[in-house]
Amino acid sequence: MDTRRKPSSMTMECLEMFHGIDRTAFRILTQVLHREVKQYLMVMAFLLSMETMGLSGIVQTAIKNEGWFMNNLAEECVICLQCLLSPVFSGVVEKSRKLETLGHVLKTELTLYQVHRMRSVLLTIIPDTLSNICSRILGDITMDAVWLEYQRNPKRL
Repeated sequence: MDTRRKPSSMTMECLEMFHGIDRTAFRILTQVLHREVKQYLMVMAFLLSMETMGLSGIVQTAIKNEGWFMNNLAEECVICLQCLLSPVFSGVVEKSRKLETLGHVLKTELTLYQVHRMRSVLLTIIPDTLSNICSRILGDITMDAVWLEYQRNPKRL
């Protein structure tokens, strides 16, 4: 009997149970709200990275709300990710732009400028979260979502 496989599959089961809420959120984004898989994989990496930084409860609070709330949160995360790509924060109006949904989840006022100030930390954590956490906990759901996305729009590939 090969005992080496059992612990690794148990570890995966525990990991999936621990990240059950994250898996549910990703399913909602890709399979219920029909969002683009690649983009929302990055959104999940962003949210999990924020939680790694101590801003916990984001995903758990988001899935307790209606679909529109999750959709708004995801849209704000996309804006944050775009902001993080720019080494220099530009725009006077953008500096004071409040992230209403993300701020509501965190129970604090949060602006795009504040997110950009966390840029160096987030750009270190996000790739690590994507490769070490998201790939492990969302791999099977990602494949399902890619298949559904293909079925909805086969010409896009």
